[in-house]
Amino acid sequence: MCSCPQYGMLDYRKDWTERDEMKKSLFLNKSWLTVITCVREFFTFEESAQGKRKRKEVLVLAGVFCALVISAIIVGVSDNIPGIVLCYLAAVVLAVAATRTWRKTRRFLILVAASVVGFFVFVFLHNAFYALTMLTNHIAALSHLMEAFHVVFFIIAVFLCPATFLVGGVGSIVYAIIERRKRSAR
Repeated sequence: MCSCPQYGMLDYRKDWTERDEMKKSLFLNKSWLTVITCVREFFTFEESAQGKRKRKEVLVLAGVFCALVISAIIVGVSDNIPGIVLCYLAAVVLAVAATRTWRKTRRFLILVAASVVGFFVFVFLHNAFYALTMLTNHIAALSHLMEAFHVVFFIIAVFLCPATFLVGGVGSIVYAIIERRKRSAR
């Protein structure tokens, strides 16, 4: 607060908090815009020969993913190595489907970092929701909701994060080599 005879009482904190809120909302809007653009890019197809090829790629990868998941369910996942391997392969296909158009090493390195951080975040969330499941076991609906969350976070941490780490690592190595060859050819 500042007291000036000609301006009266001024509250600088209010101005700063409004600016901070505007910056936060701008950052969140930009983040959501980036996410929406990536999702739209993943599910839209260009109307050309490339578009037909991309549509076929997505359909083939979706078919392979579904076949692997159904196979894992039929074989069984609980303490069954072939079922677990099928789940990992399905997660890898899902990660490849999401990154199939990437051609930059930096994107794959960001994916590697996000998978490592995501693993720890999802393990923490799994444990937190498991504890909440134990605390809310006397409320049936809430207990089942918490159990669903802890199962989903477990599946993400155990299957999806290692698969994205693998895809990101392989993709970053491959595109680093490609970029190095392009630079040496110049």
